[in-house]
Amino acid sequence: MDDTRIIQVATLWFVVLIYIQTGSGGGGAVNMAIGFIALLLIYILPLTLVIFVILQLVDR
Repeated sequence: MDDTRIIQVATLWFVVLIYIQTGSGGGGAVNMAIGFIALLLIYILPLTLVIFVILQLVDR
């Protein structure tokens, strides 16, 4: 049972959520880019988690 990929994606998703909640809110271009990427990851990572879980259930 190799769940490391699922655990890594779930951990990354929680890290992104924490960043969004506690972000410094600075106005620099780098902060805006990081915030944009974080917002994309908030929506992409749960879909990836669902796909990984479904593929693992089908494999069993």
